[in-house]
Amino acid sequence: MNEDDYSEIFERLSPRKGDCLREAAKGSSSKEIGRALGISPNTVNNHILEIRRQLGNVSKWKAAQLFVSWEARKGGQNIPPQSMVIPDNPNPMPTGPTETQADDQATQGEAEDFFANEQKPYGVRDPRFSLLDIVPYRVAGRQRNELSGPYILIVFAILTTLMLFAVGAGFSLLLALNGLVKK
Repeated sequence: MNEDDYSEIFERLSPRKGDCLREAAKGSSSKEIGRALGISPNTVNNHILEIRRQLGNVSKWKAAQLFVSWEARKGGQNIPPQSMVIPDNPNPMPTGPTETQADDQATQGEAEDFFANEQKPYGVRDPRFSLLDIVPYRVAGRQRNELSGPYILIVFAILTTLMLFAVGAGFSLLLALNGLVKK
């Protein structure tokens, strides 16, 4: 077959079969292609086998390479060039309507405040932070503990420290009381 025949075959392919060939050109297995496209590996194998038969029983790799090279020759969308001009206006204003609250605030000169407010979740923790916040309380009906490995270690370290502190405080209290009794 010549390349014109391949072009006719590739033009008749469904978008899903084209996606399968595109992924196969990356060297992915049928299982990986199926996972990426959300279809079963058996369906991927059937699509590629059907395409290989149409191309004259070429290999999967060869079929994928032929498709990718055909697609590259075919080209993409024809987008006209657009001018990239920086306006001379010292106070640029948007030319169209704003779409989000962030755009509205930026046009009203509140960009600095808005940026600072947006960054608050990433800043220093709230001073009202409590050690109890890291331990999830059980809600009625929940069956299992959702503490992950690192949280278990953190909770264990905190509880161990508190326990040692309580034992030390109790021991100090007993020594103080013992000292009072001896006097």
